[in-house]
Amino acid sequence: DIVLASALLKPAPGHAMLAARFNSSGVDVDGVPRVYVKTMMDRVFKQEVQDAMIKKWPPHKVVALNSDHCLFFSAPEQFTEVLLKV
Repeated sequence: DIVLASALLKPAPGHAMLAARFNSSGVDVDGVPRVYVKTMMDRVFKQEVQDAMIKKWPPHKVVALNSDHCLFFSAPEQFTEVLLKV
């Protein structure tokens, strides 16, 4: 799993995600249901950062998973369940 993850994962600019802005003029972006999957053992986006992101643009639902940042590797079954439910 580590070899596969190392081969597939690429660094992403975290600051870009935090600074993202949506131009909502004329579009009801809040009408689009959103689910935030909170990764409880994340060392990339700590709990405080995730909470700030949730507070800044509240989703319709928050689901917490006991996983690290790459939940599709560390908790694939649980993540799949969440995706199928939403």
